[in-house]
Amino acid sequence: MSDALRLELSARELAADWELADEAIARALAEELVIAFVGAASAGKDAAIRALFGVDFGQVDPLPGSTDRLRAIRLDAEGRVVVINAPGFGDLRGAVRASARGLLDRLDVAVYLVNADGGAAAHDRDAIAALLALGRPLLVCVNKMDLIRPEERELLYRSTLAQLGLGSEQAAACAFDPLPALAPAPVGTAEVIDWLSRTLSREGKGLLFAKQLRDRAAACEPIIRAGARAAALAGAVPVPGADIAAVSAIQVRLISDIAAVHEVRTDRDLALFIMGEALAGASKGFARWAVGALKAAGWIPGGQLGELAASALGATVAGASTYG
Repeated sequence: MSDALRLELSARELAADWELADEAIARALAEELVIAFVGAASAGKDAAIRALFGVDFGQVDPLPGSTDRLRAIRLDAEGRVVVINAPGFGDLRGAVRASARGLLDRLDVAVYLVNADGGAAAHDRDAIAALLALGRPLLVCVNKMDLIRPEERELLYRSTLAQLGLGSEQAAACAFDPLPALAPAPVGTAEVIDWLSRTLSREGKGLLFAKQLRDRAAACEPIIRAGARAAALAGAVPVPGADIAAVSAIQVRLISDIAAVHEVRTDRDLALFIMGEALAGASKGFARWAVGALKAAGWIPGGQLGELAASALGATVAGASTYG
């Protein structure tokens, strides 16, 4: 196949990938998302919302129908993303009006805050049990860790999780509003963003979540890592040419997602740039050819080992180039 024909086919594939990415992004951003921040008044719910979304909950008018016990606001102009600020959850559902209960019924994910300085209490365990009974994903943030002596933080964090009966995969150590002398910026937000992004992505709502975040670069990091993992898997495909097409499609979607998070419109110039970057991935084919040649020459023993080496090298190149 001539270079000109290969370039033409690659351009057609890129255009098709671009259209599919645009359609997928439009569907993702048309979803609805409801996130609840739950915990006692001293746990730091307002600080968590401010650190993640850049919104001062106390200065935003709540949605009509929310109550003193449950406040809710919209993060976006379309009203698709709602954040709930609620106290302990044990008896909340029976105490709020029907419209507020409707928000709880639509809940996608909950973040429960525990004040590390005060430790876990019985009401925390009860509230967490009530949230888990809803069957929704739950992340527990042990907040205000900056107030704990550095040498005691790990032990207190582990003991708090043990008191609550939770594993480390369901929790994060945080300081959403740290004392300036102890930390210049919120601590633990990257871990919280990563957990929420992975969890919501399984429901097709990761991109909608990322677009609302205060730190757009941090919002894109989980998207980039997921794209690199997907590209690495595609790069391991032993069929010549199949990996290039798959990796190119993944990279196009990745760039489209990043542009959507930053609210930047993409154009044909950017498409051509991506095509050039995608075509550079053809080096994986050369890597496989080189490994095959070394195997034939006896430098790499065994057919299976050769195929494994080729797949591993292709996966590494695809994942690393996509991340880059």
